[in-house]
Amino acid sequence: MERNSNIPIRNIYYMLSYAYQTLNLSEYKQIGTEDFKNVKELYAEILSIGIPVLIRGGLSKDYMSVEETSNVIKGKIDINTTIKKNTLVNKKVAVVYDQFSEDILLNQIIKGTLLYLAHSNKINHKMRKSFYGLLPYFTEVTAVELDLKLWKNVQYNRQNIRYQFIVDVCRYLYEQLLFDESSASQITKEFQDEQRLSSLYEKFIYAFFKRESDYKVSRSQIQWDVDDGFKEALPIMQTDLILKKDHKTLIADAKFYSENMVARFEDGVAKQKSSNLYQIFTYINNWKKSPVEEVAGILIYAKTTALNQPNHVYQVKGKQIFVVSLDLQQDFNDIKKSLLSYADQFFM
Repeated sequence: MERNSNIPIRNIYYMLSYAYQTLNLSEYKQIGTEDFKNVKELYAEILSIGIPVLIRGGLSKDYMSVEETSNVIKGKIDINTTIKKNTLVNKKVAVVYDQFSEDILLNQIIKGTLLYLAHSNKINHKMRKSFYGLLPYFTEVTAVELDLKLWKNVQYNRQNIRYQFIVDVCRYLYEQLLFDESSASQITKEFQDEQRLSSLYEKFIYAFFKRESDYKVSRSQIQWDVDDGFKEALPIMQTDLILKKDHKTLIADAKFYSENMVARFEDGVAKQKSSNLYQIFTYINNWKKSPVEEVAGILIYAKTTALNQPNHVYQVKGKQIFVVSLDLQQDFNDIKKSLLSYADQFFM
């Protein structure tokens, strides 16, 4: 079976460093020099450093709606509830008011993670003790039971964006431990690992070019080039990465799979994944280019252990499509060189 999840822990650290710029803060510098046996140790170490950093900066607060019965009128009186519960008998009314509180979803996720980790036998005793010692800072926060659905309700803004890295790592570590402790099949676990690393891989590719190249970098949506203006129900074309320089534009899509090429029959000839080629071809054909602009596409696969890897250049209707495989198991300096060379082959 093909695999691409055996990425050195050091390289996962570097990918995180690019994807989340906060990992470059001085507090995290020691992590880059440490050796970790597995990715769980890396995530746990990040949280043991990052959560205190959040605490020192002050836990975020927001206005939360509070409903209660009170003999003091504050906010709005809920007449229906007052009548339904017959609170006037005790000279009280049901009121609804906003309270500026730390008891928000982001803090609830972190507290839930701390409680989960403090009692997990998959975390060493010293680290569990460290996580337990952070709980008093979350006294005013509700202790929620962790569920992957919680993360789907998270919303970020300018006031709480500093939480994103830590809350994402909370999810990475929780998912890792959840499947370690459950009876889920190995196939299911590998699928979850692939999804998690795929998301990180996309973030890393974008952040890398943003930081390391002199190209104009974006990841905007591409609009369908329809004839009559009717676009209802058409899928959104959200790019992973767009590189621009002078009159050239390269539209990139990052792909992280356990299998990068497919064969219809056992021992058959490996072919490109048609859906991926259709996708990038659709992107470059709907790109609204200027008369002098040259547009190309590139699929950047994470290399697997299979013998045949995507490494091709196609010319389709006057447009180039590059298909490359990035070896994430090589030294990170070589990863950097590889990524820059992929773009340079079009822009040079």
